[in-house]
Amino acid sequence: MKFEKDQIIDNRYTVVFPQAQDSYSETYRVRDEQRRLHFLTLYNHDLLPADSIDELGEVKVIAMRRCISHPNVCAYEDAGSFDMGQQHFSYIITQFVSCETLEAHLKRLPNMKVEDTRQITLTLLRLLRQLHTLPQPVVHGHISTKSILLDLTGQLTDIRLSGFGLQCKPVTESEIRADLHDVGSLLYRLCFGMEAQHPPRMPNVMPTGMDQQLLAVIAKALNDNGFSSADEMIKSILGTIDIDVTSLEGSSLLGNSAHQNNRPKGNGFADVAGMEELKTLLNESVLYVLRDQERAKRYKLNIPNGMLLYGPPGCGKTFIAERFSEEAKYNYRFVKSSDLASTYIHGTQEKIGMLFEEARANAPTVLCFDEFEAIASKRIEHHNANLSGEVNELLTQLNNCGQDRVFVIATTNQPELIDPAVLRRGRMDHIVYVPMPDSTAREGLFRIHLANRPCSDDINYGRLAALTKDYIASEIAFVCDQAALNASRTNTDIDQELIEQVVRQTKPRTSRETQQYYEKMRKRLENIQDERRSIGFITG
Repeated sequence: MKFEKDQIIDNRYTVVFPQAQDSYSETYRVRDEQRRLHFLTLYNHDLLPADSIDELGEVKVIAMRRCISHPNVCAYEDAGSFDMGQQHFSYIITQFVSCETLEAHLKRLPNMKVEDTRQITLTLLRLLRQLHTLPQPVVHGHISTKSILLDLTGQLTDIRLSGFGLQCKPVTESEIRADLHDVGSLLYRLCFGMEAQHPPRMPNVMPTGMDQQLLAVIAKALNDNGFSSADEMIKSILGTIDIDVTSLEGSSLLGNSAHQNNRPKGNGFADVAGMEELKTLLNESVLYVLRDQERAKRYKLNIPNGMLLYGPPGCGKTFIAERFSEEAKYNYRFVKSSDLASTYIHGTQEKIGMLFEEARANAPTVLCFDEFEAIASKRIEHHNANLSGEVNELLTQLNNCGQDRVFVIATTNQPELIDPAVLRRGRMDHIVYVPMPDSTAREGLFRIHLANRPCSDDINYGRLAALTKDYIASEIAFVCDQAALNASRTNTDIDQELIEQVVRQTKPRTSRETQQYYEKMRKRLENIQDERRSIGFITG
């Protein structure tokens, strides 16, 4: 910032507080000679593009602001210019309001209600509707949480739009669409607590109060073929006009997005090769109770809440979770740690609560948490109270969630990082090791991955299983895919020699040390003896 507190600008205005800065301007809270407060936005001519200054040497955006009169824009009051050394500056004085940026508000109170978000957006759009239809239309060009001021003396929806861009030229349709795209990005940020990506995706957790109409508005605003006018977007939010969602086909915000209830379409445990002990465990100890909870209550059986699947990477933990949901005929929700991430204080904690709330509302549901150690890490290692709060929220939600027909399956490669309280019975009722595939499982994997492909009659599946000791499921899948690719180049059948050639070129990546680590971890977590046999493997 060019000026600091108590310095005087143009011999007239004393800096009270440096407010904000961007690439071409600085904004200050200042007092005039009568000690009245104002906002002062300062422009350094050396930093401005040549086309942002008119033929009289005035900054175009200052001239434009003189023509804007609207209760949601800080009113124009004065302007001036001065020289400092070899540099020339211009400034504009606007009405002062006791305010904070929307960005600052969200850092203090991140969980804004959807209805408040809707009203802020409508207020902003009504302002843009006037700006875009002035005799000399104006676009903003920099709409974000940093350019919206919340009046601290009024309602939450009493906003001021600041930080107008330099574009004071004939307004085009594309520039109007860009403003409305920014509004869509703002709406996404307010609803979901994260910046909209391109292409935007829908987080797993839906905020309370979100409806399909508002979801469709966000999808269209962020689509390449977005809204053509602020009035159209206003009417869409209010529901007075419908959005043609077919024109948004392919948007990850609509259709089979992650927040919807999805039941995997497969054959359940029939798609699982081996793993007989695991399938028996799940059928007799978990699925039996989940399928008939009335009988479980009559016999006072504990309804299970969750299960931890752990083991080396690439051995099919997520696959068994999907097959489990098919057997249980439950909705299936896959949750990554990034889906629950938030830049706001307590934001992740709130998202965990909303995730379980929605799962209960749409029960029966299987929640499959991937890389569970990132969500439920040991609290003793947290130096941040917020992170401990997130684990505490998860513990609370896990208690008795099975009674609400919500079953949690957590998968991890690093179980030692998980908080012990999460692993106790009553939360994770079963802790199951998913090992490297044994010979029978490897043979089954080759049969499945080569099925319905042009193969010769000489394939010896037993020999292939013997040649791929220490291979994980994903590596066997790669061998089959690579063999098929090589055969396709010569338009020939996949034969034994071709597969063996790929096997020789593809070395397993799971070391003996890694396998030994997981065996030790298995003994510690399950308190089993060395001679206990493996539970087998799954296909995937």
